[in-house]
Amino acid sequence: MTPLASPVPGLRVGVSALFDPHDTPHARTFMRALAVARNCVPGLARVQWHFLDDGANAVRGAEVARHMIDWKADLVIGHFSSDAALSAAALYRQAGIALLTPAATIDRLTLEHHNAFRFGPSDRQLAGDLVNWLASRQWHRVHVQSDDSAHGQALCVAICEALVRAGLLRVEEPEHADVEVFAGRLKPSREHWQARRQAGSNRPLVLTDDAASPYLGCAEDQRGKTFVIGFGTPDHPGNGCHASALHQTFFAAEPHTYFRESLLMLYVLAELANGRLYAGQLLNALQHTTFNTPLGAVSFDRGELRGAMTCVWTPGPTGLTPVTR
Repeated sequence: MTPLASPVPGLRVGVSALFDPHDTPHARTFMRALAVARNCVPGLARVQWHFLDDGANAVRGAEVARHMIDWKADLVIGHFSSDAALSAAALYRQAGIALLTPAATIDRLTLEHHNAFRFGPSDRQLAGDLVNWLASRQWHRVHVQSDDSAHGQALCVAICEALVRAGLLRVEEPEHADVEVFAGRLKPSREHWQARRQAGSNRPLVLTDDAASPYLGCAEDQRGKTFVIGFGTPDHPGNGCHASALHQTFFAAEPHTYFRESLLMLYVLAELANGRLYAGQLLNALQHTTFNTPLGAVSFDRGELRGAMTCVWTPGPTGLTPVTR
């Protein structure tokens, strides 16, 4: 795809994700966040953009990274998929390029790559918060499985480790469990949910972050039976409604999951662009600066967003609603 250059030379920013909304609805969400930001955030006027699809897989993620390096990107944003993000981050690290991701949760991304910065919770936070919530509901025997993605498998491992720390028991057969947990991407999560219910299982089922989407579907009688743990919004006045209001203005609808994280990332990008920083200065700025945005203050601790939160949802007749306990 041809790079889009601004009239005034500025930061060279690579943008990579799975862009086809037929493959994932999160593609549309990300592109909407970009559209809102490029129309509403003045600091982005100086950015030179370069878009490449990473296919949400490791091989293509590495190919994209090599191309971004050849293009001399100052910084790269996107790589929602943990599979793509992991393979790309190592190459960006060698080139001294920062990676900002709104959605890749895999722990290794920030633990192994000091150049990666995450705008949502990590696997270990999702797993810890999930297990604490299971314990609060007295669900002590847990069946855990995942899809075949790096994201799902890594989150499954993190959940199992959290179960051990909390003194809960992982069981091998669903029939012996108080609750089932499925970690994975949106489409496999939806298919697993439907398959379990079609098989006659009424056991509580918890899906994970990628499934916190209207595209999971609605359900007439799933309250108390099906849940999703996903990204939460800091409970500060205005922080959540600002993103929602912008989305409503442009698209006459409520934003979907990852919109807020994507928009927050773009506000930080605008701050970096306004500071007229270039590649050699960006990593230090991201590691040591507090960025004040309309969605709240942003700072990082070894690549992790300070104050990142989770939320538990349940699907009902009108879609997902937050669970109060």
